Amino acid sequence: MLKNHWLQMGLRQKLIVAFACFIVIPYIIIGGTLSWLFVQSNKRMILDATLANNRQIAQNIDTSLSPLLRLTMVPVQNKALFQLMRKDYEAAAFPLLERSQAFDEVGDLFRNSIMLYTDLINSAVIYQSKNNMILGRSNNDYMNHAYLEHEFYHEPFVQTILSQHGKYVSVGIHEERLLSIKPTPVVSIGRAVVDPFSKEKLGFILFNINVENLKSLWSDIQFTKHARYYLVDQNANIIYSKDGGDIGKSAEAVLGKSFQTIAGGGKEQLYQDKQYYAIKATSSLSGWSAVTVIPKHELFGFVDTILRTIAISLFVLLGLSIAASIYIATGVTKPLRRLERQMKLVSQGELDISIDIQHGEVGKIGVTINRMLRDIRRMIRTIYTEEQEKRRLETLALQSQIRPHFMYNTLNSIKWMAKMQGASGIEEALTAFSSVIQFTARTQLDFVSVREEIQFIRDYSKILDIRYLGKFELTFDIDEEVWDYQILKFLLQPLVENAIFHGFDTIPYKGKLEIRVHEEEGNIRITVTDNGRGMSPQQLGSMNTSRHTDDNLNAIGISNIRKRIELHFGTSYGLTITSVENAGTTASLLVPVIKQAFKGDSQ
Repeated sequence: MLKNHWLQMGLRQKLIVAFACFIVIPYIIIGGTLSWLFVQSNKRMILDATLANNRQIAQNIDTSLSPLLRLTMVPVQNKALFQLMRKDYEAAAFPLLERSQAFDEVGDLFRNSIMLYTDLINSAVIYQSKNNMILGRSNNDYMNHAYLEHEFYHEPFVQTILSQHGKYVSVGIHEERLLSIKPTPVVSIGRAVVDPFSKEKLGFILFNINVENLKSLWSDIQFTKHARYYLVDQNANIIYSKDGGDIGKSAEAVLGKSFQTIAGGGKEQLYQDKQYYAIKATSSLSGWSAVTVIPKHELFGFVDTILRTIAISLFVLLGLSIAASIYIATGVTKPLRRLERQMKLVSQGELDISIDIQHGEVGKIGVTINRMLRDIRRMIRTIYTEEQEKRRLETLALQSQIRPHFMYNTLNSIKWMAKMQGASGIEEALTAFSSVIQFTARTQLDFVSVREEIQFIRDYSKILDIRYLGKFELTFDIDEEVWDYQILKFLLQPLVENAIFHGFDTIPYKGKLEIRVHEEEGNIRITVTDNGRGMSPQQLGSMNTSRHTDDNLNAIGISNIRKRIELHFGTSYGLTITSVENAGTTASLLVPVIKQAFKGDSQ
């Protein structure tokens, strides 16, 4: 029957069947064989890659913990610190004073040396056994004194450290309760400090590492969709996992009793049961192990995908429309690719281009895009003009920033000075005040010379000096060649105002304010430095975000300076402010060198 059917088929049909057989049968045989080899190869590759990844994690652990091992030697190597640990503070003449001095000295060592050495440490403690006291700690904000008094010394990890007689000890997952308001899961590195002569255990040093910090040691490689990754300590407890709920649990409780087999194995081990593969690599320094668990069904699950791909490929190979499809698709997508390239230029800011595709539906899209680009360019010009006008008005507002209460206080100060001093000094005060008013009234100029801006600050500071009764001293350091350079008007007044009103208002000593102007690589660098009370991080943040949180802080004026500089010269120039609380503030301006005068914002 089949033979008769074959004989009755036309040549075209026979060729189709023949080509189909020549293609499909070899494809099934070769594809099946290659699929099996591919499955086995990929399984081996994934397992080898997983083991290599775990080895790298173990190596990362050793690399990260090696510096901590050296840091635990500080109490022994630092003679001053070693003497502090040997001292009996209860027998001292002034126990509280000497404890406090020792605490400050050790705290400085932590903050200025040890804690700067690595970002891995969250907190550190030096414990002195003789007086049951914390000789120093990295965190001065909080300490659980009740826990220190009754429980800390008896913690198993503390006893483990002391029992090693000065050897390096890595402590697995446990709760940190001494320096944390609520118990925090950490791992720790510690070493007992032992007197080499008397063999007395003087105490120990302890570094705590928050388990969240261990993320940096972990590779983000996802070998299969449901693969699980764990970091397990030497006691077979989970230190870290992608599922944070497993932290602190027994690995056996999470992975099942089969984990006992891999936990008791060597440094590197591959274990499998009916459900999963477990691959382990152990850190030689800490004894912690990186464990990857891969479900077996995922290693073989892609076989079905491969078989489906082979079947689909057969139909694709037998389709005579591929060539026509490629031809048609090329004809359709060619103008689209051109449109895509031009739209990428638009996305990069090239708004002056024109779409030159004119035929077909893509041509209609090009016409619409050209119209849209014209509208965007027109809107940008409109917005730019409006922003220019807005900045001009903001400049005028800034020029009137010498507030009524400032004028009132100034005139009131002059009145009382006249009364107390018999009119001496009034001429100088009024001269300075009139110069300030005259400079402020020159609204038509946006640029002034460095000489004019500095003279304005001199006059402005004279008035403030009268008001504050000589509470501050102003000095200048100006390069000779920059005096006639042009800068934006009113750049310095908000900075001087902040320094005097905020920096000097509560200090018990005489404030010093220095203004330096010098040329730097074709630019002008202006720094305003004071020795006032500085700013907290919150206040410094308000200066950088224009949030006016303190009446003495002119954050709006500072923001105006930044915007004016960026508007006129671009984002390469601007204002930076650095400040340390109770140690002063420095504001640094960078503007380009301009050797000729400009008039108006339009320049």
